[in-house]
Amino acid sequence: MKALLKKILSPKLRRAVLSLLNRLWCAVCKCLPLQNRVLFYTIRADGKLADNSKAVYDALDAKKVIFAHMLPHSIKIKPLAYYYLLTSKVIVTDDYVRYMRAVKLRPEQKLIQIWHACGAFKKFGLDAPSQITREEEIATHSQYTAVAVTSENCRKFYAGAFGVSEDICLPLGLPRTDSLICGKDDMHEKVLSVHPEFIGKKLYLYCPTFREEDGKQVEFDPKIDWDALSAALADDEVFIIRRHPIMKYSLTDKEYTNIIDLSSESTLELTAASSAIITDYSSVIYDACLMDVPCVFYCPDIEKYERGFYLDFPDGLPGEMTTKAESLLDVIRSAVSSPDKEKTAKFKTNQLSACDGHSAERIAKLINEWL
Repeated sequence: MKALLKKILSPKLRRAVLSLLNRLWCAVCKCLPLQNRVLFYTIRADGKLADNSKAVYDALDAKKVIFAHMLPHSIKIKPLAYYYLLTSKVIVTDDYVRYMRAVKLRPEQKLIQIWHACGAFKKFGLDAPSQITREEEIATHSQYTAVAVTSENCRKFYAGAFGVSEDICLPLGLPRTDSLICGKDDMHEKVLSVHPEFIGKKLYLYCPTFREEDGKQVEFDPKIDWDALSAALADDEVFIIRRHPIMKYSLTDKEYTNIIDLSSESTLELTAASSAIITDYSSVIYDACLMDVPCVFYCPDIEKYERGFYLDFPDGLPGEMTTKAESLLDVIRSAVSSPDKEKTAKFKTNQLSACDGHSAERIAKLINEWL
């Protein structure tokens, strides 16, 4: 149908026709019986739930269905999304549900946001630059029944970012953190079984996040002399790169034996196996703190980073920050040998007090109360 519409209609008229068809389909779906089921909606992976949603899915004993499709959604997928969204008693999501800008849920329906990131670190939603309008941002989040956050202190930040009442921002914890409380050793062993060459090594995991200018992604240059870093690493040290999933380019221009890009592997598992985490503005620090892995912050572009922060940066961070690549290795070694436990403990109390190993259980209980 899409190909036919392209042939016979102008782009403007085609959009109008598709919009009308969507509205008609939504009207039909609203006339259908409301199913006593839980819809898990995610745009973070195709065909499967990411660890956060999966933890709740596994903890929930109820009728469940998964809609897992990364954007953009095809004309064939959209009707299915509308059907599930408008006929499911409870909707669980871990990211944006753009369909909420166009549809109104029934009064009996419940929508819970279990945001994919821990704490309140860098600004997001209404507090950050965006490619959508403020009105679209508000419409995306306005129908939440509940928003799961990781501490009492974080409630006000999520309320502001989503434009919702602080009353619905509940310190339930982040489901995917449950496995971190007691599963670090297992994940560590799994990494060593896949990479026996890491046995007896100190692993330094570098997890830079993506960069934006005016809300659009730009390529990031870490300003690291990789040859110099490789030469400075000791025989028992390995520098592992784990890029953000949307960074589709390499950070190095050649291969090294002691600097390895493992961006296709689990960040959680690599974190569990590491002696230290090196990042900039990534929420990977929360996972590291829960597993007692020292954090180092390498921020060569801190002066022009445009997202902004909720916490006091860098004084509120659970580790030391450096802007110079030349001093990075020394800072890492210092963090490994003498971690700042007091600073980390304060950070965890402020940002992660609800992450106690029972987050998925609490959220599943809340959902069952709605069914």
